[in-house]
Amino acid sequence: MIFELGFYPVSASAKTGSPCPKLNSTTSASGKTYTCIKKNNKLVWNESVKPKPSDAGVTVNKKVFSVVITIPASWYEGTKVTQKQLEADAARDGTGKPTLNADGSVTWRMSKAEHKKMMFDMKKSLDDYIQEAIDDSSGALRKISYDKEMKEFKVFVNKAKYEEDLSVGMLSWGIGITASFYQMFNSGVNDPKISLQLIDETTGKVFETQFFPPKD
Repeated sequence: MIFELGFYPVSASAKTGSPCPKLNSTTSASGKTYTCIKKNNKLVWNESVKPKPSDAGVTVNKKVFSVVITIPASWYEGTKVTQKQLEADAARDGTGKPTLNADGSVTWRMSKAEHKKMMFDMKKSLDDYIQEAIDDSSGALRKISYDKEMKEFKVFVNKAKYEEDLSVGMLSWGIGITASFYQMFNSGVNDPKISLQLIDETTGKVFETQFFPPKD
């Protein structure tokens, strides 16, 4: 039994304008790919245009039993990505099955459990960063909490010590970068926004709000 899969064998005679057998079928010849199109009521081969690298953001499609994440080609710019290397990375990290797409983007298909673990690891990375920041702040930072989507952070501080420690002012960048990745890979948010409310632990009042990315 023969199944038609829509891709015809390599044909040396295939070229733009020459007859083809089936609409939307494809074939390769002389290193080029051709698609069968209808032109002037005739089926003819037309050279396919290689898709441009996608500049779209991360897309996350949560299905019943799996999660499909596509990362745009722009994220891999300047690096040589191969299917073999992607598969090796997936086997090492347990991040599902990768596919290198024609436009340079990469699609990862993973189980719900694999996606859950990935998000857990991102959350742990943020929690570790927060704890390290608190430990290194000499008492300026007291406690940091956030919502489950990592959009809003409450930073309780010793206000006097906070105002003396300029390095603590970089907190929004460290938190913002990690939280942005979490939002993108959890829900496909491609314009992540994070706010940090700085709260005086003595009065319980917000005295400053920081944003990531910073507002103009």
